[in-house]
Amino acid sequence: MTPQDRAMLMLYTSVKHRLTIGVAEYLEALKDWTVVPLTNSGRVIGGVLLKGNEIHVGYGEKPTGSIRAHIRATLKEVIDEYGCALTVVQAENLAGLRFCERLGFVKLSAHDGKVLLRCDRSNYA
Repeated sequence: MTPQDRAMLMLYTSVKHRLTIGVAEYLEALKDWTVVPLTNSGRVIGGVLLKGNEIHVGYGEKPTGSIRAHIRATLKEVIDEYGCALTVVQAENLAGLRFCERLGFVKLSAHDGKVLLRCDRSNYA
């Protein structure tokens, strides 16, 4: 299994409690997305999903060390190419919203229990 495959499975693990589809359907729905594996101590623990300037970060297990370098590099590339990065977070996911805020994302709108956020620069980039 490639690091990208492991990352996709970790991403699925991080959101499966909110989904009504299985892993096969999840992977099919994301076939047009790029995944950048997040590693900690040489092991894949999650990933960053990218499609255009839309970005999502998820973990199958919580990192025991800093992964800012991975996220910083990926986020910087997206902002350099598109001028901004966008993400969507479930409104009840307060930890996810705080995480995005620390990265420099600001709220654009909220609708149907989802918050749209935009980052013109990263606090880490």
